[in-house]
Formats: sequence, structure tokens, C-alpha cells
Amino acid sequence: MHIPDGFLDLSICAMMYLLVIPLWIFALRGMKRVLSDKQVPFMATLTAMFFAAQMMNYPIIGGTTAHLLGGPILAITLGPYAGLISMTIILLIQAFFFGDGGVITFGANAWNMGVVGVFVPYLMFLLFMKVMKNRNGMMVGAFLGALLGDVFAAIFAGLELGLSVFTFPYSVQIAITAMGVHHFFIGLGEGIVTAMIILFLLRQRADLLKLPRVAPLWLSSIGFEEL
Repeated sequence: MHIPDGFLDLSICAMMYLLVIPLWIFALRGMKRVLSDKQVPFMATLTAMFFAAQMMNYPIIGGTTAHLLGGPILAITLGPYAGLISMTIILLIQAFFFGDGGVITFGANAWNMGVVGVFVPYLMFLLFMKVMKNRNGMMVGAFLGALLGDVFAAIFAGLELGLSVFTFPYSVQIAITAMGVHHFFIGLGEGIVTAMIILFLLRQRADLLKLPRVAPLWLSSIGFEEL
């Protein structure tokens, strides 16, 4: 899903930077409020783990790639603020040191994988916790959140590519279809892995899931101590 430089029009790149920069600032401030010293090493471990996981990708249409994101686990365990910053760090290292994704397109990649790929799974997770109010709700929310997070992130990537009429040879419809279909199947796998990791943490290290919930009032979640 990493979009290389040269595949997006400069106007699209500029717009995506304008969208994501305020969210970086907001996330940094929010992360300081909810992330404890105990969770910082855990954040570093997850960042390193999903950095490695994202390096295993395969090419699809027009030079971009498909791979696991890791956003759902980052969001559920660290919260959406730290999840966005963690994903941003991953993408930054990949772009500057490994040429995986571009520097000019960095804002678009951060939006797709760091904003959409983190906040969508997180909100889905909270929604199903609120509706089902038990551990089954957590599993369903984790699975569907990971699936939809992957698909929506891929759709945004396809939209950005398709709208880049000066640099990308395929239409919006082709780009969105190709990205969405590939990442639907990846999302199924990521959903299963995400649900399994959450179940393992619930049984072995439930304390790692007790980050304060950050959500709109209408989507406020029950506490983990009630599960």
C-alpha cells in the first residue's frame, strides 16, 4: 500500500499533507495524556514488530504494494493517538532508509495507514464492545475493525492514485477496485491475527489493554474490568 514518489500529482500530495499534519499535532498532544511510562516500551516493541511485518509485501497495480498494516493492534493496545504516531514512525523509517513509499507521498501514506488504518479499527472495536458488552464483542470488533481498516485504507490509496491524472495511468475505478480487492483478502488475515492477539492478551496480559478509552461520548466504551 506504500505509494512511491511519482505516482501522485503534487496537488494530491499537498492536500494529504494539509490533512494529516494537524492530526499529527493532535495525536502527539493526546498521546501524552493517555500513554503511561509503562506503555512506552510496549509501543516501541509493537512499532518494531509491525515495521518488520510491513516489509513483507508484494506488488500490485501500477507499482504500489499490498501488505499487512498492523494499525488495528496499535490502535487497540496503544490507543488511536499513539497508534497514529507509531505508524508514522514506521512509514518514516521505511521511506527514508528503505525506499518503501515516497517522501513527497509521505502525507498520503500516513493518512491511509496511520489515520484510516488506525482510527477505523479502533472505532469499530469500541462500537462492538458497546453493543455486545462482552469478550465476544471485543473479538468481533477486532476482526471487523482490522478488515474494514485495511479495506478503507486501500480505497483511499486507490482514490488518491486514480485522481492523479497527470502521473497515474489508471482510472479511479480501476485503482480503487484493485487496491480494495487485494486488501480485502489481506484484511481477512489481519482480522484473524488481530482477534487472536487480543484474545491472548486478555488471557495473559490484560493489563496491556487497560489504556483509557478515547472515544466520542456516543461511543463511550465499557471498561475492561467489566469483561
